[in-house]
Amino acid sequence: MKADQSPHRFYLLTCPRTASNLLVKILALEEQPRVALRKDGGYFFSPLHLLKYDLGCVDTHVEELTPDQKEKQKKCMKKCFNELLQHLHHAESEGKLVVVKEHTQFLADPVAETRLLYGQESIAKELPWMLRGREDLVQTMEGRSTENETILSDKFLKMWQPIFVIRHPALSFPSWYRASVRADGKEFAKSARGRRICRAVMTLRWTRKLYDFYSEHFSKSDAQPETKVNHVTWPLVLDADDFITQPAVLVKLCQIIGLDSSKLRYSWEKDVQPRRPGIMAFRSTIDNSTSIDTTKVAGNINLDDEAEKWKQEFGEEIGWMVEKHVRSAMPDYSYLKSRRLMV
Repeated sequence: MKADQSPHRFYLLTCPRTASNLLVKILALEEQPRVALRKDGGYFFSPLHLLKYDLGCVDTHVEELTPDQKEKQKKCMKKCFNELLQHLHHAESEGKLVVVKEHTQFLADPVAETRLLYGQESIAKELPWMLRGREDLVQTMEGRSTENETILSDKFLKMWQPIFVIRHPALSFPSWYRASVRADGKEFAKSARGRRICRAVMTLRWTRKLYDFYSEHFSKSDAQPETKVNHVTWPLVLDADDFITQPAVLVKLCQIIGLDSSKLRYSWEKDVQPRRPGIMAFRSTIDNSTSIDTTKVAGNINLDDEAEKWKQEFGEEIGWMVEKHVRSAMPDYSYLKSRRLMV
């Protein structure tokens, strides 16, 4: 491993409704003596995502942001990055492992997100945004490869060992839509803005692009880290069905990254901490849980049958939208699932 890479940084890269909060519950990171504690397991860039909602520009074309919206986003982006850097410094100064998670969408570069929502040719002059240091946010094409559509530089990403968390889109996408209705109301969810937000979230594009970035990086012999478990190839992929039904998968993960598997937790108390209403809509299931719910697995799903259920539940138009996004994401899901960690 090169000198600028740390063998102690593990990034859980997730999507909404992939049971990643359940994964963090089971891993019991706060009880792992070798891991630096981080509330809720990470989400350093969640404040940036929430700010976009508060500013009313969560789906705004990047070139149509007002100067105030752009300045506030950049300020928040740097603050989020600083908190991540501080966590790294604190953890590594104490010789502890860093195990944190982030939704890949939260890391998406605003230019890349605009291209997804408005078309590849919709950008006239805006250059990608990239964080290079505590107070150093630049707009440039340099410092990132084609597969890196995040706000982080290639150099920074390569300092991590990534663990991608996936779940069948036929479960995660409609689950996200239900939560968005609870958070923002049915009318907003069905509006043009609500549908653009669905398009940004109901996709595995961000995860697949970042996986391919890391896959290319780790394909180089000097980049593949040594582990205590033989025949492990980075980046790692965890599928929700596996860690819900097969405890041995997480035991193996613990062996790979240096966690104590005896600390794995399969029951817990309800989480009653106060949360922002919008966040509560997405956290209600996990916060009210006390153990693993094995009914949440995908198993063998028939998409035609599920599509009919979505139309009955959401109405013809929204049901069709969910179906379209699910089917579009299936090639990426199948690709990632075929590379998942198994026992």
